[in-house]
Amino acid sequence: MSTRTTLRRDLSDIRERVYSLGEKCMEVSDLYNSLMENYSKPLEERLIDITNEIKSESKMLNNQCFLVLTLQQPLIKDLRFVIGSLQIVLNLEKTSEQYLSTLPIISSLNTIDISLKEQIIDMANKVKDLLRITLTYYLSLNNDALSNTKNKSSEIIYAHNFLYKLILKEVAEITGEKASAEAQMLATIRALEKISDLTITTAEQINYIIVGTQEEPMT
Repeated sequence: MSTRTTLRRDLSDIRERVYSLGEKCMEVSDLYNSLMENYSKPLEERLIDITNEIKSESKMLNNQCFLVLTLQQPLIKDLRFVIGSLQIVLNLEKTSEQYLSTLPIISSLNTIDISLKEQIIDMANKVKDLLRITLTYYLSLNNDALSNTKNKSSEIIYAHNFLYKLILKEVAEITGEKASAEAQMLATIRALEKISDLTITTAEQINYIIVGTQEEPMT
């Protein structure tokens, strides 16, 4: 088997494994959003288990990518793909950690106003959609998908800014357990915004894989 054939096989395996890692992040996102609607211990434990799996698989993927870089002398286009995939793996791991970081907080969603809860869940669903769009973008390497990620990112930024101001206003006007719960939601929407930022960084990295140049960061 030629070196190029081995490289093609390894690059294909990296793509499949990175996509599979992204699918696990999608499952984390689904579980997180389900917990927002109806908190339960089994769902929480499942989310934690998958996050640990993502950490373990991220380490193995990093090792695999470095082996390709050091042993197979990839061409420039292949080099972009491997380096880009390394960054994407890192972003996916950070994404799962962001979800995990506010897991103890979302149980208090049931104590806030239903309208505010629904708006936070809507933002979380937008973040999940962005993750799915970007994951598909990586699999297809079709640059037409880039505009979809930009549009979804704009929706998330708007939702974050609106909710942040709304929560600050409400916390200033109320007291007690409800005020404490709503204040905690600031950390939740901030984590969702960070996940969106990580996903947009991934989209930019995919664009780099395709065209070979770095665009200005999406805003």
